[in-house]
Amino acid sequence: MEDGQDCWDVFGSDDDESTTKAGSDSLGGEQTDPSALQVVDQLSDIILTAATQKFIKDNHDVKLHQRYFGLQDGTTSDEKDDTLKLLNSFLVRKIEQKGMKLVHPIHGKSDASLFDGALVAKRFEVQADGSLKVCDDCHDDEDSFLRRNLVMGGFLFATMMLDHKGYPAIDQVWTAKDLIRAWKINQLNATKDVFMEGVWDLENAQVVHSQNVCETTSNSDFSLHTLVVRKRPCTINTQSCIWKTNQKRVPHPFHTSNDEGKEETWLDFEHRMLASATISQSVHEQSLGFLTNENIEKAVKAMQVHGFVVLPGLFRHCPEQLNAVKKWSEGILEDFDKATEILKHKHNVNILNPGTGSDPLSYREMAMREDFRVDLRDGPSMRVVSEEMEDIDGAILDGLGFKVISGGEGTTPVVIDVVENTPYNDSTTSKPKPNMLQSLRYNPFVLDIIRKLFNPHSKGQDDGSVEHPLYKGNFGRWNFSGSGPNGTPQPLRVGKIGSVISLPGAADQCIHADTPHLFEMHDCLPCHYANLFIYGEDKNQARQSRQEISFDCDGNFTGANLVGGTAFIDGSHRLSVTARLTADKGISAAGVEATTRNEMHMRIIRPSLQLGDALLFDTRTLHFGLANMSHGNNSNPSGLRRPMLYVNMTHSWFFDPKNWDDKQSIFDN
Repeated sequence: MEDGQDCWDVFGSDDDESTTKAGSDSLGGEQTDPSALQVVDQLSDIILTAATQKFIKDNHDVKLHQRYFGLQDGTTSDEKDDTLKLLNSFLVRKIEQKGMKLVHPIHGKSDASLFDGALVAKRFEVQADGSLKVCDDCHDDEDSFLRRNLVMGGFLFATMMLDHKGYPAIDQVWTAKDLIRAWKINQLNATKDVFMEGVWDLENAQVVHSQNVCETTSNSDFSLHTLVVRKRPCTINTQSCIWKTNQKRVPHPFHTSNDEGKEETWLDFEHRMLASATISQSVHEQSLGFLTNENIEKAVKAMQVHGFVVLPGLFRHCPEQLNAVKKWSEGILEDFDKATEILKHKHNVNILNPGTGSDPLSYREMAMREDFRVDLRDGPSMRVVSEEMEDIDGAILDGLGFKVISGGEGTTPVVIDVVENTPYNDSTTSKPKPNMLQSLRYNPFVLDIIRKLFNPHSKGQDDGSVEHPLYKGNFGRWNFSGSGPNGTPQPLRVGKIGSVISLPGAADQCIHADTPHLFEMHDCLPCHYANLFIYGEDKNQARQSRQEISFDCDGNFTGANLVGGTAFIDGSHRLSVTARLTADKGISAAGVEATTRNEMHMRIIRPSLQLGDALLFDTRTLHFGLANMSHGNNSNPSGLRRPMLYVNMTHSWFFDPKNWDDKQSIFDN
């Protein structure tokens, strides 16, 4: 918000001509009944006010003129839909007055047209039994386009015009669930469901406007109802851990619903926690490939609260990034194929058919996690990709003001530190400088999140008990970093890109944490070791049967897939949470009592990621790899492999040797 600007200016100036006089001409020069005109005018104001409020609450760093709103094209062959056409025309004018960018499906049939908010509208007839029947499906293709191209985390407004035909149902109170149910039942020409719970936050859908209209001149009674529902910022893989039934109820200590007496299921809880731990990007952010300061702060907060944060599409929206993810994925799987052949023919180790030869070991390039799941960090093809990226990585570090202090040879991590605070955005366009987004290892926004997460400091207490920020007392920094007690982030150790590869047949992993807490007298010290996951792809995935990966009737990814992923135990980066979940005289998580086990299962969060999605997690957080149950098809009978790219990031003083054997190599000689 600009200095001196009133916070309510975002809703439009008082001088704007925001209403049309009753009795004025509608589009096409036809006269519209004054009562309907006034109602539609009021409704258009309500929709835009609600959209503006939600945009600001979602991310106030994205200005209103940077928001995109999708509308139907406003044409129809049904003369009875004049009221909905009038609503569309009001919204077109007022959206332009607000400065938002307007998108019509007719102007952009490709999936390149995305929007932060959208409106769909339909006319229904009220039947004698009180049920609703859709009048036509002339907008079905446009509605589907709008629902599909609404960004994840975006807001969909649905207006329903109910023609009562004289039935007394005009006095019925229509809830959001009633209206959504009617829309779902009346979806024509669809082989799959619309408004699926996995894609839309139906539980929190709201009716923002309901009004009855009686047209004396046309002897017509109808009502207008508008609801708003949010598209989920991240979906859940409901195909995994199917024992996490939706019927189990969340105990009251974890229940935060504002509705008195309203109960929450495990799945409701999981959706709520995942939404809180997901950073949704606006169309503006996606088009430039960046995160606003508010979203960076949200990501840091999510890591501190949940132990992980999901960054959908962070490496997908920029073509250079997406190509880099694909190139790394291809190189990783090529090296895996080479490694399996070498181990089979030279060492009698059969990775693809465990138990038929010698037991696999951990090698310099690859470590076994369990059957059908390996950790690959080096290989000939990976080295080629790494060398291709070396100049780009170096240029990005220079552009960000970093210098390499040590490391970088072979698979050795590098230690980097800031020598000057160089903004990574072009100040004239707010667009990242050229090449700043091409590196998977040194993404400027990931580095910003990590440095803020690793280096929190107090600014002093409001009660005056601490007069100065505490970091000013860290005098020992003169000896180690030379910067003195100035509160700047400490040097960072960044590992090379590796990948955990899950093969068809891989089972659910045991719940585990990757690293211990440094001290055990505090519940949760600041994070010192985080891992960046980037979801890669098997090049056969594009040809894979959609039985493996589920989509709704609009083409939205529902999250349900057989390839698996990684699940996290929400909040388990805290000692107090993990101690409670794994207590009972020191027994393992597999043997906890029923109550504790239920809480453990309730806290399991199963984010379903797609190509180019990113996820950061505190490595003290309990997590486990989900089973890869893909079974293949004619073009790829073996199923899908899942390469999850990773980058380890730690404080410079922390070193994790893991379980690699640097002596025995697969590829040498």
